[in-house]
Amino acid sequence: MTEAQNQPKSNEELEKELFDIRQLLEISKSLSSQLDLSSLLDSILYICMGQMRVTQAALFARNDLDSKSLRLTRNQEGFLLDHNRDYQISIDDPLSFQFLHEPRCYTLEESRSLCPSAPALQIIGLLSPTLLIPLIARGHLTGIILLGERIQGGLYTPKEERYLLDISRLASSALYNAILFEMSTTDMMTHLRFRHYFTTVVSDKLMEKGDFYSFSIIMLDIDHFKKVNDTYGHTAGDEVIKSVSRIIRDNLRQQDMGVRYGGEEFLVFLEEVPETTAYDIAERLRKKVGTCHEELMACSEQVTISAGVAHYRPSVDKNIEACIHRADVALYYSKRNGRNRTTCASEIEQLEQ
Repeated sequence: MTEAQNQPKSNEELEKELFDIRQLLEISKSLSSQLDLSSLLDSILYICMGQMRVTQAALFARNDLDSKSLRLTRNQEGFLLDHNRDYQISIDDPLSFQFLHEPRCYTLEESRSLCPSAPALQIIGLLSPTLLIPLIARGHLTGIILLGERIQGGLYTPKEERYLLDISRLASSALYNAILFEMSTTDMMTHLRFRHYFTTVVSDKLMEKGDFYSFSIIMLDIDHFKKVNDTYGHTAGDEVIKSVSRIIRDNLRQQDMGVRYGGEEFLVFLEEVPETTAYDIAERLRKKVGTCHEELMACSEQVTISAGVAHYRPSVDKNIEACIHRADVALYYSKRNGRNRTTCASEIEQLEQ
């Protein structure tokens, strides 16, 4: 032990250590209470940015434990991304093995010297981060945090790196649990939420917010889906369902929810969205499906969808099921009147008056 290490710590140093411990306890409470994956990823980013005073942070993460890659999608702040590029890192990449077997903070230069041929560094290098922190839980590399330049400049001290590792351990555990929860509430074929999960979450929010809760629902159904199965087989049918699901996922906001409601029936939940806007979103989805032939290669015929839209009305809808029913009635009005169209519940209700 060096002479410097033998020196007793000053009151200021002890107070700083106590403050850091309290901060970690608060961070632990915050992260462990979150099971929604998107919200958790945002929280991890903002915690790292706030604690280290950086304006740039990104998080490559798995969607599930069976995933073969870590992806960077919306979970980043401050970095300029090329939206035509797919930012993903294989879990079999040499850099992933390095991080898994020696979890600590790495600079970009150090990573390049240790794994000069790693394809992952070509992707990470595009962002020019100053520090990389792996997230590891139960033998799985679940994510990689990238931090950019610090507001006040300068390098990270060894003490700051140790503090970041403490945060990363808390984040790793929370992320692992959130991924497990995501897998248990998500249909793995479509990567959309299960019906039961959706109704439970929204029913709880209705109990909490009551008449002040504002949302719209879109019900979607693939037209003539039985014909697709009968003509091209169930494997082709599954591919069509996956493609439609992908279009739904790619065209929703982070706070929206896509749900696999039945075999070829889907639901889209839009928080704080009026019926007119929900109609526009439904039309956008309908047109995307009708024109994206390259995503529907399993079926040579044109695939279309019909849609029904309803906005939650407390005076009419006693519960979430009542609002879903009105959207469903609108959907089947679309089906009976030519298909490949969108109908609003209010439109039908006006006709019935």
